[in-house]
Amino acid sequence: MTAKKPRKVARLYSILDSLNAHTHRSFRTIVFSDTVLVYNPVLAKTDHDRNYLVWYLIEFAEDLHHRLTGQDIYFRAVITAGTFSHYNLKNIECFFGEALVDAYLHEKQIPSIGLFIKNDCNQYNEYFRVAPFDDEYQFVYLNRSLETLHKMSGDVFPFTDPGSQDQAPYTPWQIRFLEDLHTNMRTHRDPRVRTKFLTAWDFYSKRYPGMTHALVAGNFTTTALGGPHAWLPEIQTMLSEIKRLKRIGSGTPVSRALLRKRRRKRRRKP
Repeated sequence: MTAKKPRKVARLYSILDSLNAHTHRSFRTIVFSDTVLVYNPVLAKTDHDRNYLVWYLIEFAEDLHHRLTGQDIYFRAVITAGTFSHYNLKNIECFFGEALVDAYLHEKQIPSIGLFIKNDCNQYNEYFRVAPFDDEYQFVYLNRSLETLHKMSGDVFPFTDPGSQDQAPYTPWQIRFLEDLHTNMRTHRDPRVRTKFLTAWDFYSKRYPGMTHALVAGNFTTTALGGPHAWLPEIQTMLSEIKRLKRIGSGTPVSRALLRKRRRKRRRKP
């Protein structure tokens, strides 16, 4: 992205800068390159503390997942536990520990996108559905509106109960995410990247077989799940938000400099 789409890089940093994790008093964040690291500086002492920390760590990933909808930017993340140190010297910022190494090494081995939680941490997960990934980690479903709709409908669609739109308000965003998964797993030029999207799609299609079948057959429209007038105001809000975020970075000095450089190169061509 840095070489080919610098505006997209500026957009990514703007989204990372807006995350809820930065303002929560129980956590600290470190952003370096394309990585966001969120940790609790105060150790958990009780199971209640652990439930609270895991709940919010997953919600931070859910927040990022939601903000990236429609931006053609995806993430892979892990939640783990272990030692971690973070402090500042005179000129440099230091951060290291077992938890960081474990997250770094395991993240590289996951041929998918999305959030994965270590089994030791998942025992304190009270609110989010998971599915086994390997002996150590679980895949976390971050689409709670789809989960609500799945329960209300019995996975039979279209489901036209008017109350479903109020109880599952983010359905348009989450349909768009599934559409992007399905498109990329079929059309992305890099077969390794296609595999990552395919793995993520497989998790959703196994948990929501009726829903994913209806969406594919209905070309990923909200009418496939909720009838002809479902989520119309939410759709407009989603489209406006996607468009607003896409405009971020259009005036950055980096992008203008690169554009000038590219124009000069074009002029030199015979």
